[in-house]
Amino acid sequence: MAVVFVMDLEALLRYINERRVRIQWNGCFTSGYSSVRGTEPGIQDTFFAVASLKMLNAASPDDEIVSFIQNHEHLDLNRAYYAAGCLRLAGCIPELNDGKLEWWYRGEHHEIECFIPGTPLIRYFEYDLYGMYGSSIFSSSLGTLLKRLKLGAVSSGEEMDGIVRSALLLLEGSRELVRAHISLEILDAIAERGFLVKLPESHIKTLSRLLESCETVRGYTPTPESTTETLESTYAGCMIARRLKEREPPGLRSFVDLLQNDNGGFRRSPFGGISALEHCYLALRVAGRDRESDSVR
Repeated sequence: MAVVFVMDLEALLRYINERRVRIQWNGCFTSGYSSVRGTEPGIQDTFFAVASLKMLNAASPDDEIVSFIQNHEHLDLNRAYYAAGCLRLAGCIPELNDGKLEWWYRGEHHEIECFIPGTPLIRYFEYDLYGMYGSSIFSSSLGTLLKRLKLGAVSSGEEMDGIVRSALLLLEGSRELVRAHISLEILDAIAERGFLVKLPESHIKTLSRLLESCETVRGYTPTPESTTETLESTYAGCMIARRLKEREPPGLRSFVDLLQNDNGGFRRSPFGGISALEHCYLALRVAGRDRESDSVR
């Protein structure tokens, strides 16, 4: 039986809308979002806000979001990744060509120069860097590899084979749910590029054991040695459980509901913390809202 969540969706929607920042840029009004009041909107926060609105089947200012993005003169890898996500949510088909993010919107062509690192993709497995782009769950070196793949990074079949082998090796010995989840996402991104990727049965069993060792009554801990669930680890655990078609913790609903602050937003820990738009996105994904709407993957 599917878990029914009782989160206050009206308060959540109010929180997201209150984080909308309208600015005048090059003579036009545009909109973006910021988790921190009084600060300029950011593309990353804007993606999490718009994706959440889509999952809530609520109206989003797509025209102004596209205008907000196109008024940027250049993007780094992180902003290019989330800009592409915003554009897809607005109905565009963004593509990365010759160092430029290109798309069509309402019959008009747009492009922005992007700085994409030239680091060989396989090298990202040699790093163990977190916080590269803030405290996001997707900010590790593996997250950077995933972003480059999602943006259409071109690589040889030999390097792709090496990435598959490295991802499988990491999964084989992983004791961290978030790293395991990102590794699976990397394998999915490679498969989407037309490469044959098969998850061995032995890896499925290893993942299942890791999931079981991190599971609590109400969520998932980051590692088997941890004692406290976080929103990030619970999100990663739920994504893996759904992939393996395994049951989710019976107290998952109460855990997610516990993370909603009085202002309607979500925090990452049951012990307190400020609301953030990314946390709202993760909470909605854990609650299965993305499975109720085709707008967000």
